[in-house]
Amino acid sequence: MTLPDPGPAPAMTAGDDGGGHHLGFRTTCGREIRVGHLTLGGGHHPAQRVSLGISAASATENGIWAGFTAGEARRLAAALLLQAAACDPGTRGTE
Repeated sequence: MTLPDPGPAPAMTAGDDGGGHHLGFRTTCGREIRVGHLTLGGGHHPAQRVSLGISAASATENGIWAGFTAGEARRLAAALLLQAAACDPGTRGTE
């Protein structure tokens, strides 16, 4: 399966953790999206995860957070790209 070209990336800002391990942007509905890299545990083989945080839309709601393995993060990215392509003009068979 070939994924469509996602086009230009949204403006991303490096996190304030000093290492630039988080990237984020604000959606048009005002939510903050943060994507980062986590290293869990110590020793010789710490677990590596991709983190995703989505802020609450209002002060009365809670945000959400999830951690993904590299493979899970790739599957999520592929699913998002396919759905985004379906939203692009001319891809729904109506033109």
